[in-house]
Amino acid sequence: MTKRKNVEGEREKELLHSLFMQAPVAIAIFRGSHYIIDLANPLICEIWERTQAQVLNKPLFEALPEAGGQGLEEILNTVLTTGKTHIGEELPVTLYRQGKKETVYFTFVYKRIYDQNEETSSVIVFATDVSEQMVARQKTEQLATLIEQQVQIFDTVLTAIQDFVYTFDISGRFIYSNKPLLDLLGITLDQIIGKNFHDLPYPPELATALQAQIAEVIKTQKPLTAETPYTNPAGHHGYYEYIFVPVFGKDKEIVAVAGSTRDITQRKILEQQKDVFMGIVSHELKTPVTSLKVFGQVLQRRLRREGNVEAVKHLEKMDAQINKLTVLINDLLDIARLDAEQLQFHENFFSFDELVDEIVEEIQRTTDTHNLVKEGHATKPVYGDRERIGQVIINLLTNAIKYSPHSDKIRVTTSTSSNKVTFCVQDFGIGIEEEKQSQVFERFFRVSGDNQKIYPGIGLGLYIAKEIIMKQGGHIWLESEPGKGSTFCFRLQIEKSDIQQQLNAGVAER
Repeated sequence: MTKRKNVEGEREKELLHSLFMQAPVAIAIFRGSHYIIDLANPLICEIWERTQAQVLNKPLFEALPEAGGQGLEEILNTVLTTGKTHIGEELPVTLYRQGKKETVYFTFVYKRIYDQNEETSSVIVFATDVSEQMVARQKTEQLATLIEQQVQIFDTVLTAIQDFVYTFDISGRFIYSNKPLLDLLGITLDQIIGKNFHDLPYPPELATALQAQIAEVIKTQKPLTAETPYTNPAGHHGYYEYIFVPVFGKDKEIVAVAGSTRDITQRKILEQQKDVFMGIVSHELKTPVTSLKVFGQVLQRRLRREGNVEAVKHLEKMDAQINKLTVLINDLLDIARLDAEQLQFHENFFSFDELVDEIVEEIQRTTDTHNLVKEGHATKPVYGDRERIGQVIINLLTNAIKYSPHSDKIRVTTSTSSNKVTFCVQDFGIGIEEEKQSQVFERFFRVSGDNQKIYPGIGLGLYIAKEIIMKQGGHIWLESEPGKGSTFCFRLQIEKSDIQQQLNAGVAER
C-alpha cells in the first residue's frame, strides 16, 4: 500500500512538474532558507538569462548573484517566515532578446509552499509578462493627457471669443458651454451640464421654441438658423442670432448638436435707425415728387392745347421718370414698414379675375414691345388685400418685360385647384442660373444678363412681393432656365373659414 502511494505521489509530482514546465508564465521554486532552485521553467530561465543546467539545485543567490542587490532576499525571507504572499506589480526587467536590450514588465507573485510532511518550506514564484498591458495603458494615459490638453486649448480658444459656443446631446441637454454664455446666465459649467433650456433662466416660450428647434435639427439632420430677443437674469436685454448644427459620428448618425450664438443687439439698433431714416426720407421725398408730377401734368395739358408737340413729348418722358421715382420711393417705404412690421393690409373678398384683367390691360398700354397673353380664370372671389396683391402682379409683369428684351410674348395664367388660386407670369427671356435662383427673392438681388449686363433697378420688388404673399398666407416661387426664360408664380387661398367670411360680411354691411 505504501509503495503504491509512493508511486502515485511520484506520478503527481511528474504531472505537476510537466505542467509547470509548459505553463505560459514564468515559474520557479526555491527550497529552504538557502533558496535552493528546485524548479525553473524555460520562461523564467529566459528572464534570468541562464540555462536550467546553470541554475537547478543551486542556491538562488549563487546562481544569480546579481539578484542579491534588488531586495529579493528580503522579500523571500518575509514570505518564508510569515507565510504572507508578496505581489510585485509591473516591475521592469531588462532582457537581451535576439542580441537586443529590451525592457520587459512583469508581475511577480511569491508564495510559501510546504512538502507533504510540512517539514521543509519552499517559495514558489510566478512571473507574468504584462508589457503589452503596460504599453497599452501608457498609450491610453498619453492619449488621455493629450485629449485633456486639447480640451483645455479648445476651451481657452472658445472662451476668448465673444460668441456663445455650446453642444447638446441627442436628448437636447447641454454637454458643453464656453464661458461667455455661462457669464450671461450667471452659472458655472457644472450647473449647465445635463440641463436643457427649461432648467435654465430662459422664458418658458423661448425655452420651448429652442428645444423644438434642436429636435428639428436631429430629425432633419440639417442646420437651423434663427434670431431671438432675450433678457438675462441680470436684466440685460439683447438680441441674438444663433445656429444649431448636427454633429455626425462614424456611422453617419447624429451624436450631438453644436450651436453658437452671437449678440447682434448693436446691429439691430443700427438697422432700426436705418429703417427710421429710410421711412422719414422716403416720406419726405414723396410730397415734392407728387407735386412735380401734378405740375408736369398741368404743363402737358396747357402745351397740348397750344399745339407744342415737342414740349409735350419731353414732359411725357419726364412724367415716366417721375413714375419710376415714385415706384422707388414706395418700395423704400414698404421696406421700412416691413422691417418695422407696420406694413398694413386691408383684406376683403374681391374678384381676382377683374384685378388681373385691369392690370394686364394697364401694362399692355405701356408697352409696344410685348404682347401679354392671358389664360385661365379664378372663377371664385379671393380673400386678401386687393391693392397689395395687385402690386405683386404689376411687379411680376414689369419684370417679365424687362428681362425678355429679345422676346415679344408674355404668358399670364390663372388656375384654381381645391381652395387655392395660382397665378403665373411666364417670359421667354434671359432666364436665371440655377445657383442664383435661391437668391432671387432676397433684398437687393439683381439679375445679370448676357455679358454680365446688370438691368436697372435696386432689387427690392421681388423681396417685397415675397413678403406680401407670405403675409397673405400664400406661397411664391419661380422656375427658370438660362436662355429660355422664367416663370414666376404665387398661390393664395380662395376663401377664408366660414366664421371669417361671416365676420367680414358683417363688417361690410355696417
